[in-house]
Amino acid sequence: MRAHDGRGPQTMLSSCILQSLGLSSPDELIGWTYADPSWARIAALVPVVVSCAEDGDQVADEILHNAVQELAISVKAVVQRLHLAGEDGKGSFPVVMVGGVLGANKKWNIGNEVTNSILKTYPAACIIRPKVEPAVGAALLALNFLMKETVANDHS
Repeated sequence: MRAHDGRGPQTMLSSCILQSLGLSSPDELIGWTYADPSWARIAALVPVVVSCAEDGDQVADEILHNAVQELAISVKAVVQRLHLAGEDGKGSFPVVMVGGVLGANKKWNIGNEVTNSILKTYPAACIIRPKVEPAVGAALLALNFLMKETVANDHS
């Protein structure tokens, strides 16, 4: 949008995103965004941004760098608020990395970039990348809880 309204440099992102969404002009992007501003819908555009960044588009590269920093800052804020790293900030705690956006591409690995940023501040953080979908993990947690409840009830 910045390139379209003159606030930023030209970028291949403009045409690539429009093509991906089947839109004919940047002005239509505003309506598309407000029609359903859900995170999943917006996140679905990440592969387009990554592709443009891998093809050398500086604007796309900057967007990805900013996204990595914002995600890392969000994780760090949670760690601080919940005191997960202990009083001295050196304690170990888990960070579970899930979601398609965090996957690796040719040159960009958003998950690794976020991990590296977190580990610079919290070297004892334990980064976990589950091998199953979040829904499977939730089902396993529920099953584990029910099994513990059953054992507890059998012993009472």
